[in-house]
Amino acid sequence: METKIIVQDRNLWNRIREFSPDAPGADLPFSKKLALEENWTESFTRKAVEEYKKFVYLCCIVPGGASPSRVIDKVWHMHLIYTRNYWEEFCPNVLQQKLHHHPSNGGRNEKAKHETWFSETLKNYGEVFHQQAPEDIWTDKKEQKKYKKPGLQNIKMVSLLSVIFMLSSCSDVVYSISALFIVIPVLFIAGAFLNRNNNPKDRNNNGGGSSCGNGGDAGSSGCSNSCGNSCGSGCGGCGGGGD
Repeated sequence: METKIIVQDRNLWNRIREFSPDAPGADLPFSKKLALEENWTESFTRKAVEEYKKFVYLCCIVPGGASPSRVIDKVWHMHLIYTRNYWEEFCPNVLQQKLHHHPSNGGRNEKAKHETWFSETLKNYGEVFHQQAPEDIWTDKKEQKKYKKPGLQNIKMVSLLSVIFMLSSCSDVVYSISALFIVIPVLFIAGAFLNRNNNPKDRNNNGGGSSCGNGGDAGSSGCSNSCGNSCGSGCGGCGGGGD
């Protein structure tokens, strides 16, 4: 197997580290919008953005690129929504190259490939930054949940308790049964909606897969000559979480 030589670029890392996606003077800057969208605490959001920067750096210097965790992929998706900032400032001025996010074609082979990329990314992270990738951002879903703000999911328990109280205080059996037929389906629908982001299939690094490249088809599942020199020497990484 050919040894991959990682050549670090201090100037590139300094540009990435100093970059801020937050627009000066904005009432709702990138980081606050990200925290609101994902229901993250401010401290966890800041850490996620910093780890996103490290991921991007690995994409640029590691042959074959890098694979993001579920958390980092969410930061990346949010950044891509800020198209002017991403494509007109971040890529040309900071990275000085294009960094595309290509969704995977799915399937067992793609899943296995992205799992391998993710393992290699964690290994490369340690070699480049001389520390272990933080578990709360990269690998541990239970740890990530600690940084979630108390959200609307609590409404399920409150609603259930309300129903129990209502039924216990109701003397009309017919009314009680009718209320159950109305309220219980509503609770199931609300529960499904509130838990849409907590699907057990939504794993850290293989929730569908993605890859990066300079040009080429967004559905490309492997490296090809069309990927150019973006994301290291090819498009073989910079993917992981589902699109």
